[in-house]
Amino acid sequence: MTMARMSMLLTAILAMASTACAACSSPKRPNIVILMSDDQDYRLGSTTYQNVLQRDVNAKGVEFVNHYATTANCCPSRVSFMRGQFVHNTNVTHVNAPGGNYDKFVISKQDQDYLPLWMKKSGYRTEYIGKFLNGYSQKNYFKTPKHWDHVAALIDPYTNVYNTPVFSTNGERPIWYEGYHQSDVIRAMALDRVEKLTSQDDPFLLFIAPFSPHVQNALHQSIPLSRHKDDFPEVQAPRNPNWNPSDEIQKQKGSWLASLPLMNESVKSFADHSYRQRIRALQGVDEIMEDVIALLEKKGVMDNTYFIYTTDNGYKVGTHRIPAGKATFYAEDTNLPFSVRGPGIPHGVKSKIPGAHVDLVPTFLDIAGVPKDQWPPQLDGSSLLKQWHHPSESTGVQAGQGNTKEIINIEFWGLCIVEAPNAAELGVPFKTNSYKTLRIVADDQAWLYSFWCTGDVELYNTASDPYELHNLAVNMTAETKQLINRLNAILLVTKSCETNTCRQPWQWLQPGTQKHEIISLSQAMDPKYDEHFASFPKVAFKECLQIQDIDNEGPYYPPLSQTGNLGQNYRGPTDNYESQGEGGTRYLDSGAEYGSWAQRHTTLAEILQTQHVLSDDEINGPDTMDLRGRDVGIQDGPEWLQWIG
Repeated sequence: MTMARMSMLLTAILAMASTACAACSSPKRPNIVILMSDDQDYRLGSTTYQNVLQRDVNAKGVEFVNHYATTANCCPSRVSFMRGQFVHNTNVTHVNAPGGNYDKFVISKQDQDYLPLWMKKSGYRTEYIGKFLNGYSQKNYFKTPKHWDHVAALIDPYTNVYNTPVFSTNGERPIWYEGYHQSDVIRAMALDRVEKLTSQDDPFLLFIAPFSPHVQNALHQSIPLSRHKDDFPEVQAPRNPNWNPSDEIQKQKGSWLASLPLMNESVKSFADHSYRQRIRALQGVDEIMEDVIALLEKKGVMDNTYFIYTTDNGYKVGTHRIPAGKATFYAEDTNLPFSVRGPGIPHGVKSKIPGAHVDLVPTFLDIAGVPKDQWPPQLDGSSLLKQWHHPSESTGVQAGQGNTKEIINIEFWGLCIVEAPNAAELGVPFKTNSYKTLRIVADDQAWLYSFWCTGDVELYNTASDPYELHNLAVNMTAETKQLINRLNAILLVTKSCETNTCRQPWQWLQPGTQKHEIISLSQAMDPKYDEHFASFPKVAFKECLQIQDIDNEGPYYPPLSQTGNLGQNYRGPTDNYESQGEGGTRYLDSGAEYGSWAQRHTTLAEILQTQHVLSDDEINGPDTMDLRGRDVGIQDGPEWLQWIG
């Protein structure tokens, strides 16, 4: 071999070694851990009772005070989170058929193309523990949620029975972890998975979804771990100005809310009890958070892990005369707890930059380093990663004036439930709860504008009226009419939008050929644009339906032919679909309370010692099992209980 060839060979070997060394020394991509509670308020102060959240996340990260769910209901919000789309584009609009549930998610084939698949393609291991979607049940547990490397999911009808935790792991036969509260089971499962995930080389996304503080449906209240059942004995639900308001205020509300009666002393006492039970239940969520973060720190990976705390939708207690519940567009139902700590995130910051659940898929893909041109084409949201790292920056040009970043779309279809013992007396279920809503979340332009399927309109200046009491659409002034024309035009776009149209609504509202003549609400309010905005058709419903129906909700702008027809290009048809997972009778009940201090640090190995694999009879329930169900005190509630998300 000549010296020249030897020199070339040596150079090649050194280059290969250098490349390999660089690959070995390159930092591992960050892990992502999501802890999502169920039905948690932000506006009523529940997070102030979570000492671990304050100490381990907010003090070491950023709390975003203007983060929103775009649909205030469990299943639609979770699908929106994992698909990165507004609910009008997923068409999973409720917790039960015909609006939506796990079966609709599967039949529409959206389960074949969502968050875990996209993260797996980018090299992440993906795992899920806890509540998945409404309607994942003992009837269809074998239809395993796709693309998770490991999934241990609560199954209906046991999801909302705290002391009878029944799970299916990776689609296997359901198991009852007898003798435990589900929050302790989820905590132990999460720690077991963190042990395994931190012992392998791939970055990971771990989704932990406890059911707390959701109500146990038949009992109309959360059921905390027994070690916390007597916490906070003197706490009351906050008496904010929108607590049980006067007739003069209440009559300004739209649809079914206008006729709600004042809460009497008994109902107010229930609301206070409900609030206490909720913050008690959240202590179990705090313990999950504490133990998971401690283990991540012990394993030396916390500094390279984004830890996100949030919920699926908000909640109200006593607000606008509603004893307890969700599913409205008011701030209590849509403004969510949202906190994050992780690499590059400053400590102890509270940020007002808006965000929404539809933005989280783009954010996770951004964290994973996936180039934008390789992101799924159907995404409606934008990455929040920059604002996580720079939470004190502005929202961009025309910040505070209602620019694109400050526009939040809110929507709902179908009936609404009040989660209280007097629900039937109030007229539950309310079947006129469909609406289209717009929020402008900015310093100088802060508005809530909503159009109900009944034709009622509500408008609030949320800067001067943060409790959303004084409806400016009643006895409108000329100036208010001009404002509504602008808000109607924006809402027309956001309720019709898909992909980039959702991210850039102002581009469709220009009065001429200039692309950026108007980029904020403040600019749009110039009187020279009065005629332009008055020319847009009005947002409308033909009638109040329990489903999304394209013909019922026209007009659309831009025309659907230009925007993609409400997501139909990215999902399969579901017209007249049949749900097989809903319902099912519960034949098991512990009849006891669990979660004592002796169980505070119970391990999964200890829990597995009492596991009970459900038999065919315990799933399908022949006559003998019906008798057993009655014997253990299981009562079938009214039919409308199934609509509690």
